[in-house]
Amino acid sequence: MKKKLCASAAVLIILTALSACGRKAAPAAPADATAPQEVPAAEAAGEGRLDNGLFAIVMPAELSGLFETEITADSIYVYDKAARATIYDGFVFGISAYAEPSDYAGMPSSTKIGELTDKSGRLCDMILSHPTEIQVDPEQGADSYRLLEEAEPAILETLEASNGGQYARGAGTKGEDLYGEILKKHATAIREHWDASRLEEEDMSPMYHTMSIGDETSVLDRTGYIYYDVNLDGIDELFIGEIANGEWKGVIWDLYTMVDRKPAHVTSGWDRNRFFVCTKTLLCNEYSGSAAESGWRIYGLDPNSAQLTQQVGFKIDTLANEEQPWFISYDFENDEWESVTLDEWEDRKEAFDVYERFDYIPLSSADQG
Repeated sequence: MKKKLCASAAVLIILTALSACGRKAAPAAPADATAPQEVPAAEAAGEGRLDNGLFAIVMPAELSGLFETEITADSIYVYDKAARATIYDGFVFGISAYAEPSDYAGMPSSTKIGELTDKSGRLCDMILSHPTEIQVDPEQGADSYRLLEEAEPAILETLEASNGGQYARGAGTKGEDLYGEILKKHATAIREHWDASRLEEEDMSPMYHTMSIGDETSVLDRTGYIYYDVNLDGIDELFIGEIANGEWKGVIWDLYTMVDRKPAHVTSGWDRNRFFVCTKTLLCNEYSGSAAESGWRIYGLDPNSAQLTQQVGFKIDTLANEEQPWFISYDFENDEWESVTLDEWEDRKEAFDVYERFDYIPLSSADQG
């Protein structure tokens, strides 16, 4: 399937003069691409400034002769030259522009690093990609690859728009720039004492109302937020929860993410159905169905999506099996559970028992009301 990439110029596939035998082909041209254009010799050789007409980077002079490039109308890919002369591909990193977030969402090892507006006013997400497999012989010829890896941050600092466009480094990735209105809404709901029904109607946890019952302490002071990139796409999520200690520290009452560059509500929790971030990149939903049943459901959050995806579930259910009440499921949404021994249950659950105990920022500090 062709991707809707940001550039409208012709595809430029730039390779060095070495034989292309055994190498990965350059990405296919968009369906509407015209014939390739000639490129200045310095760009074709992968030296100095690399410019595809939409954006450009500058390679340090000390790396001259160590790398090759593939340049298309919307991407620049950098390879280790020595590795490409072997059975390895040598891919180090790539920078690409996408007009639609859905076109790159879920691509492995790809993160958003900023936004570019081309000369026509079209907005593009700038995506940094890395290899997911070994790209160079770890025992021989890895020195040049390591030098290229180490130079990547400095190279990214040179990234700029070409041909009249504008590039904003980090734009569209930082929580403080994305979720201001969401925080204001939560602060308003708490300050105005919205009841549980209204909170749920507004896709907000009823816990903000529950927290106010019988407690004179300001709920705004006891509710906090933090920005955290849980799905590693380079874009912050917003977590709102209770400022607490002990086993409740880091509890999440509401989670928001970005979908098509707009904030989207993912899920809400409450006292018997609460969420935590576990293993840094997953969500654990701790729930209690009854006095006889307690559970832990592990979810992932895909990039550019507000839908949680089930991973694995654990529960203790004495009603289902009093003698062996430990269960594991890989399809808990369809209530399919396997009874296992206590040792098996503990061994497999242990990997998900490490929670991120967030030090939330009090919501009162963000309240503009």
